[in-house]
Amino acid sequence: MCKIKIGVLTNQPEPLRDFDFTSYYVKSCTGKINKAANNITNIISCFGDNRTARKKPEWVAVSKTGKAIRTNRCNHFLWDHICPNVIEYKTNLLDLIKETSKTKVAGIHLDCIGFPGPEYCTCSRCTKAHKESHLKRTNWRSKVVTDFVEEASKIVKENHKNFSVTLLPDPCFGKERYGEDFQSLTKYVDSFIVPIYDLVYSTTYLLETLAYDFSKQLKKPLYIELYAANPGPRLKNLLSAMVAVSNYVDGIILATHDPAIAKQIKESLTNDSEFTDSLEKKHHARKLRQKIQSWKKRPKLNKI
Repeated sequence: MCKIKIGVLTNQPEPLRDFDFTSYYVKSCTGKINKAANNITNIISCFGDNRTARKKPEWVAVSKTGKAIRTNRCNHFLWDHICPNVIEYKTNLLDLIKETSKTKVAGIHLDCIGFPGPEYCTCSRCTKAHKESHLKRTNWRSKVVTDFVEEASKIVKENHKNFSVTLLPDPCFGKERYGEDFQSLTKYVDSFIVPIYDLVYSTTYLLETLAYDFSKQLKKPLYIELYAANPGPRLKNLLSAMVAVSNYVDGIILATHDPAIAKQIKESLTNDSEFTDSLEKKHHARKLRQKIQSWKKRPKLNKI
C-alpha cells in the first residue's frame, strides 16, 4: 500500500485525476480573489497581498529597514506583506475563509500566515499590542500567528473540511524569524506544507536535510512542495529532488501551475522503467517507487 501522495498546484480550478490531490489559489499574493473551486484544496494567501498593500499602505508591515514590500532594497520580498495585527484585514480574511469553507472544496490551505521577517512588525499597532501582552517579543509574535490560525481552524472544522498551512523552509528558527511555532500550530492543522523552490535543483543534499529536519519536528503529516513550472528545473533534476525528500515526507506537491506540465511529468515517471527500478535499488526510495507503480495500474483522486 502506498504511503506517499503526489499532488499538483495548478492555475486551473479543476482536479487532475492522475494525482492524489489538486491545489488552487482562490486568493493569491497578488490580492486577486477567485471563485472557490470545488473538489480541490483552495489556497488562501493571508498576509501576502500586493493589492491591499497598494490600496492601504498604512496596513503594510514595517520595521527600521522600511516597509515589507517588493521595492524594499534591504530585503528581497517576492510580494508585499500586510501587518498581521490589522484587525479589519484579519476579519476580511476570516470571512473569506468562512465563505470558501462553506462551498464544496476539498480543503482549505493557508499560505503566508506569519510575519515577513524577524525585525517585523514595529508599527504602532504591534508596538502597543506587544507592550500590553507582557510577553517576550518572540513569544508574542508567535502567539499572534497561532491565534489567527486557531480562529481559521475553527471555521474550517465547523464546515468539516481539511485544514493545512504553509511553513517557510526554516526548521530551526521559524518561530524567531516568522512567528511560526510548530508545536503550537500542530494543535490546529491536519498537515503542513513546506515549499522548497529552486529553478534547477542541481544539488539535492540540502533538500534532504530540510525534509529530514522538518519530519523530525512536526507531529502532523508533512508535504514538500517542489517548483516544477516553466521555465524551471530539468526533468532529471526534478526527479532527483523528489527522490531526495521522498523518504521523509507524507507527500510531494509539484508546483507546475500548468496541468499540461503536470501530466507530462507523470507520463515521464511512469514510462521510465529504468528510473523506477533504480528508486529502490540505488536510491532506497521505496515509497516513491510504489507510488509510480500504482499510477501504472489505476490513478486515484484523494484530498490532501
